[in-house]
Amino acid sequence: MTVGGPKKREDDSESEEDDKKSTETGQYVGNHVIKAKRLVPEFTPVIMAAGYGSQMYELTNTTPKCMLPVANVPLIWFPVKFLVKHNFKEAYMVVREGARESIEKYLAKQLDREGIKMSIEYVVISDDSEKGTADSLRIIAPKTRSNLLVISGDLITNVDLSELANVHRANDAAITALLAPWYNPPSPDGKRAKRNKKDDRDFIGLDPSDNRILFLSNEKDLDEEVVFRKGQLSVFPHMRVYTTLRDCHLYIMSRSAVTTLVDKPDIAMLRCEFLPLLARKQIKHLANKDPFTDIYTTLPQDSEGEMKFLALCPPEETGCFVHVTEDFTVRINQLHNYIKYNKAVSEMMSDSLPKNLPPPTVKSFEEVTTGVHQQSQICKVSRVSEDVKIDAKCSVKRSFIGSSVKIGPHCRIADCVIMDGVTLESNVTLANSIVCPGAIIRTKAS
Repeated sequence: MTVGGPKKREDDSESEEDDKKSTETGQYVGNHVIKAKRLVPEFTPVIMAAGYGSQMYELTNTTPKCMLPVANVPLIWFPVKFLVKHNFKEAYMVVREGARESIEKYLAKQLDREGIKMSIEYVVISDDSEKGTADSLRIIAPKTRSNLLVISGDLITNVDLSELANVHRANDAAITALLAPWYNPPSPDGKRAKRNKKDDRDFIGLDPSDNRILFLSNEKDLDEEVVFRKGQLSVFPHMRVYTTLRDCHLYIMSRSAVTTLVDKPDIAMLRCEFLPLLARKQIKHLANKDPFTDIYTTLPQDSEGEMKFLALCPPEETGCFVHVTEDFTVRINQLHNYIKYNKAVSEMMSDSLPKNLPPPTVKSFEEVTTGVHQQSQICKVSRVSEDVKIDAKCSVKRSFIGSSVKIGPHCRIADCVIMDGVTLESNVTLANSIVCPGAIIRTKAS
C-alpha cells in the first residue's frame, strides 16, 4: 500500500476554492488522486492514544494506558509498528498533555534504534478535558483531505490492512470497521477456552449478504431487551446478530463520513455515537431509495446536452461495512485479560517486538550489579530486561520483568508482569500477579 504524509507542503498556497476545483477534475492513479498536479495520499492514519484506561484504573492511575508494558514493550509501540509495517511514513497521534513527553521520548528513541523514519504529529488534549474520539477527529479533519485510518492506541493486531482497504473500496463505504473474534488461548487439553464473563460483549447485527452493519451496541449499554425497528426489518429482513465478535476500533473513514462528523459537533464518541448514527442513516437512505427510477433521466448534462459518465455510479456515501479477520487481534483495555494477553502477544507478535536482549549470566554479584545468577532459571517464553538483577536459585516462568528490577535469592515467579523498578526480597513466591512500578515485596511474601 503506497501512502504519503498528512502534512501540507510548505509551498502549498492554494485556496480552498482551488482545492475544490482540483477535486472536481481529479483523476485516480493507483492509490492516489491527482489534484492540481499533486499526489494526495489515500489514507491519513490517526492513532487514538488519549484514553484514560478506566477499566484498568489500578494500573493507569500512575502510568498512562498507552505506556503500559505488554511483553515488556510499551503498548503504544504496537499501533506505530503496525503503520510502519504497512509503509506509512507519517501519522497523527492524539495524546493527553501529561503523557506526551514520555510517549514522544520513547517513540523517538525506539524508531531511531530500529532505523525507522516516521514523522508523528501530536494532537494534545488537556488532562482534564472531556473530549471524546469524535472531538479529536474534528481537530484533525481540516489538516488533511484524505480518508482517515483511525486506529486505537490499545490495539495489537497482525491483520493485513489491504484486506480492510479492499472492502472499503469495493463498497464505496462511508466507514469500514475491523471485527475479530474474542481471543482465548487454547486450554492445556487443546480445547478453546470459554469466554470470560467479565468481557464486555458487543452485539453486532450484520447483513449476511455483504457484511453491512445494521446494529451495533455494547452489552453494558443495552437494556434487558434488544429492540429492532420495523422499518429496518422491512429493508433488511435477514440480519445475523453476533456476540462472539468484537469491534477492534480500527476504522477507515471516507471524506463524506468525516464531513458528516464535522457537521455534528454534539457527537463526542466515534464508536458509541457516530457509528450507530451512520448505520441508521444508511438504512433510512436505502428505505427511501426508489429501485425503479430511470437513471438516464436523472443524469446531469453538460452545456451540449451530453450526459456526464461519472454521475452514473455515485458512491452510496452512507454505507457502513465490516471486515472480519481471523488474524491475531487483541485490545489491551481490561485488567482481567492483561497477563493473558502479555503471554499471547509474546508468542504471536514476535515480528513486532524489539529484539529481546537477555541479561548476562553471572557467578556472583560481588563485582557487577546486574545480570542473572547462573543458578537461576528463566524459561524461553519469559522476557526479561537486560538491566535486572536476579539472584541465585530463582525461577521465572512465563513472566515479564521490567527494567531496574531486583530479585533476591530463592524467589519463584510464574505468570506475572513485574514493572520497572520493583524489588523482590528473598524467598518471595508470586503467581498470576501484576506488580506496579517501584513496589517492594518483602521476604517470604506470597
